[in-house]
Amino acid sequence: MHRILSGAPMRLAALTALLFSGWAQAQVSNVKIGVLQGTSHKSAFENQMATGIRGIVTARDNNGFWIQDDGDSNPLTSDAIYIFVGSGGTKPAVGADVTVGGRLLEFRPGSDANNLTLTEISAVAANSGSVVVNSLGNSLPAARVIGAVGSIVPNAIAPNVGNVETHAGYTLQPGLYAMDFYESLEGMRVSMASAVSTSPTLTGDYNGDTFVVSRGQLGTGVMSPRGGVVLASGQFNGHRIAIDNRLTSTMGVTAPTVNVGAQIDGIAGVIDYSFNNYRLLLTSTPTVTASPLVAEVAAPRAAGHLGFATYNVENLGGNASAARISEVVGQMRVNLQMPEVLALQEIQDNNGSTNNGVVAADVTLTRLTDEIKATTGKDYGFLTINPVNNTDGGQTGGNIRQAFLYDKSVVSFDAGKQTGGALDAVSAVLGGDGQIELQCGAASFACLAGRIDPTNAAFGSSRKPLVMDMNVGGQQIIVVSNHFNSKGGDQPLFGPNQPPVNDSETQRLAQAQAVAAFVQGILAIKPNANIIVTGDLNDFQFASSLQPLYAAGLTNMVDTLAPGERYTYNYQGNAQALDHMFVSASLLGAASLDIVHANSEFRTQVSDHDPLLMTLNLAAIPEPQTVLLMLAGLGLLSLRRRKAA
Repeated sequence: MHRILSGAPMRLAALTALLFSGWAQAQVSNVKIGVLQGTSHKSAFENQMATGIRGIVTARDNNGFWIQDDGDSNPLTSDAIYIFVGSGGTKPAVGADVTVGGRLLEFRPGSDANNLTLTEISAVAANSGSVVVNSLGNSLPAARVIGAVGSIVPNAIAPNVGNVETHAGYTLQPGLYAMDFYESLEGMRVSMASAVSTSPTLTGDYNGDTFVVSRGQLGTGVMSPRGGVVLASGQFNGHRIAIDNRLTSTMGVTAPTVNVGAQIDGIAGVIDYSFNNYRLLLTSTPTVTASPLVAEVAAPRAAGHLGFATYNVENLGGNASAARISEVVGQMRVNLQMPEVLALQEIQDNNGSTNNGVVAADVTLTRLTDEIKATTGKDYGFLTINPVNNTDGGQTGGNIRQAFLYDKSVVSFDAGKQTGGALDAVSAVLGGDGQIELQCGAASFACLAGRIDPTNAAFGSSRKPLVMDMNVGGQQIIVVSNHFNSKGGDQPLFGPNQPPVNDSETQRLAQAQAVAAFVQGILAIKPNANIIVTGDLNDFQFASSLQPLYAAGLTNMVDTLAPGERYTYNYQGNAQALDHMFVSASLLGAASLDIVHANSEFRTQVSDHDPLLMTLNLAAIPEPQTVLLMLAGLGLLSLRRRKAA
């Protein structure tokens, strides 16, 4: 919720209570706004009466207005402040010269401890508030041009000092840190001559907002060749800012609606903060040049090359619309060139998020394979393991899980083997033929597929890794499809605590350790085993939570791409890699990766994740001594399941 929807009755009750506190008579009068704002993240005059505060009205919203004075010549202090009067209070016209009085407060949006506070004057009657209009039609204070020479937004976000609001003696350093830079401009008029969108126009909490970077700072940090900014180790792109549509009605502006890479000229507004980010509230309508981006399409594969994709299809249930099924398959067919094997995440059960105990996903997957056949003529099968109801996280009732799709004309399974059950742990042994054999459950029956350590607390309320054993032209490949727990609940980049605490990493680390132990077990008995570990790992390639996979002897194919290509997801204008493709050493020389940017950069998305497509050159995989690779004369691939020993 934006500040204008933040619950005025509760807020007014709290303000009334202040009248009876011990500091009710403390007062600061007839000072510049910069004195009130101060040189830190919270005012030294918090909870005192502020009277005789004068400035020009620069913008209005439904609950108040902003004023700005001619400044105190201190670059650390903001020269503007928000005046809260409530939805029914007087809001003078833009350009009015006003004198205001009321209680000086630090307002924390949404009462969310992960939000920074905003300094404001509560001019409501309960706080002896007053608003006097001295004159109308005055010129507005000049807007501070940001993102240009002399006013560069730092890329670094904040120093590692703990809580920036309570750290003793902390003084803003706007030349070093983006959070301090924006804090020193809180409420002030700012402008950017030209900017580039680094997110599509968003929905949800950020509905109608777009993250941008000034054109004057393009090239700061890691840039995507497609126009976005890419998150990297130690590089979290503090120079981004959201341009916000909150003042659309009160200021008569139209906000842009764009994809990543659009040029937005003539940006002007006031600096505010909510939803864990500083925001530029538009006070005029900018000019937009649409982005030239189109969804990426992978190159066709040559004969003898296997297409292997991983794709988070975003809560796809059996009750999805025909159009949604068609869109998902359309990306598989067109953008991914219909890979022979697909590892899917976020496959929901047959009735989607309906919470009625249904866990089977055969309808969901059959609808996908039917659509594939109808549009390509190819006959695909599917493999999955149903979870225990409501134990794997995601939408309640949705029962999301991983699943594999495979082309039946090139992949077959031994009819004598089964998949493991929801709670059957999978293990690996070396068979008499020198191949890895999967075994499931306490009875250790030979299985087609199973789940890694499903009763491990690491996978509580989270997806269990799905393991499949396939043979490609005589080469056995063990595939692990994952969907690690989400980053929900982690502290924000622009929050009070610096560095932010990422509590969710603890569970992802334990999950990665479990998968790594499974991989290490295979490599211990067959060092040249072909292994793929893939899926939505919900963390960055450099994150500590994924290091066990590297330590297990795997290579992340995302690391083989140029830094500007390493992204599968866009969060608050930061392009980032959450989906990954790890391979064992024996596959490394045969593999190439393409992150197919078809979703994350666009307002209209089939999924919120970009799919990854790995191509394996089968002839380049080291050949087992006991198997001859019969590729000559094959128009496509030859994949078959190894018969049970």
